[in-house]
Amino acid sequence: MEATFGQRLCAYFIDFIIISILLTLVTYSMDFTKRNEIYDEMLNYYSEYDPTNLEQTEKLLDLQYQYSKESIPTTAISLIITIGYFVVFQYLNNGQSIGKKLLKIRIVGQDNSKVNIMQIFIRSIFIYQIILSITDLIIIYTLNKTDYLNVYGILTWINSIFIIISALFILYRKDKRGLHDFMAKTYVVSERG
Repeated sequence: MEATFGQRLCAYFIDFIIISILLTLVTYSMDFTKRNEIYDEMLNYYSEYDPTNLEQTEKLLDLQYQYSKESIPTTAISLIITIGYFVVFQYLNNGQSIGKKLLKIRIVGQDNSKVNIMQIFIRSIFIYQIILSITDLIIIYTLNKTDYLNVYGILTWINSIFIIISALFILYRKDKRGLHDFMAKTYVVSERG
C-alpha cells in the first residue's frame, strides 16, 4: 500500500527537525558574527527599501551576495549532513530515515525491491535541495555578483517548482508517486498493512 501525502509530510518534518538539530550541533562553535551583522543590516534595510530606487536595490543585492559568501561554511556542512542523512543513512537503513521509520513508511524500488543508493540519491537531489546547494557552492566562486544572484534565483525557482509538482503528484496520483519517485523508479510504501 502506498504511503499517503500526510505520512510523507509528517516524516519529512521529523527528519527536518533532526537535520536542524544536527546542523546546530555541528556549527555551534563556529563564529557567525559577520554573517549575522550582514543579516541584521539586510533586515534594517528592508524597512526603508524602495524598489524603484536603483541605489537601494544595488545596496540590497550587495548585502545578499555578501550574506551568501559568508554562508558558504554552513551551506557545505548542511550539504554533507543532508547527503549523509537522506542518502547514506536511508540506504543503510533499508529505505527509511528516522521520520519514515516512525511513520512506518519506506522507499522501495518499482518491483517492491530494496532500493539501491543511486535510486535514493536521484530522488534526494531535488527534493532535499542537494543539487541547489552543490550548484550554490560552485557558482558563488565562479560567477560575479550579478550573474550569481540571477542564476541562483532561477535555480531556486526551478527547485521550488519541482517540489510543488512532486507534492501535487503525491496528492493527486493514485499511486502517490512524486516526480522524484518517477525519476528514481521508486515508491514510498506504508508498512501498516
